Amino acid sequence: MLDLDKLCQAIGYQVKNEELLKQALCHKSFSKENSEWLHNEKLEFLGDAVLDVIISDLLMKKYKDDQEGSLSRKRASIVNEDRLFQLGTERNLPEFILLGTSEKGNRLFENPRIVASAFEAVVGAIYRDAGFDAAFEWVEGVFSDLIDQAFSEHDFAQDYKTRFQEWAQEKHKTTPKYKVVGQEGPDHARVFFMEVYLNDELWG
Repeated sequence: MLDLDKLCQAIGYQVKNEELLKQALCHKSFSKENSEWLHNEKLEFLGDAVLDVIISDLLMKKYKDDQEGSLSRKRASIVNEDRLFQLGTERNLPEFILLGTSEKGNRLFENPRIVASAFEAVVGAIYRDAGFDAAFEWVEGVFSDLIDQAFSEHDFAQDYKTRFQEWAQEKHKTTPKYKVVGQEGPDHARVFFMEVYLNDELWG
């Protein structure tokens, strides 16, 4: 069902606890049909946090003269759905993602959000498997080329969320908070409705 040796070779990491990698590649739809399998959402949550810490640290070491806003833009250009989808696809993650029967027909394994989530879950699995140092070494190896690239301001022109965050921090000394207030559509094409708050005041 899941060739762990092939998966470990693809991602360049030899796991100690195989159950963690199984969970990392298990989509919720598969878990619903196979109750003995844990889905990857908690590992995704953990991996997202681990990635932010590691990439922030690497950027601070690489770009010592950058201010917070510049570092935030660089991190946003590296840790986002498109980049993680790209990195996951390069490591053949779509081949290993476990989907429920109903989702296979939707080719959900090609969905950038699903692949990016699996990538984050793999980071979480490595962290749980061998600790922070192992996760740091793996992430540094995977992202080294991206971190070394020159960053163009054009890359951030469309990143309205980052630009709003920088403005809020500069003008109001606070970070925006987002709240999901509604959603619609199928799992593979979900649309979310959000509210954004500054200092507990609704802005939009």
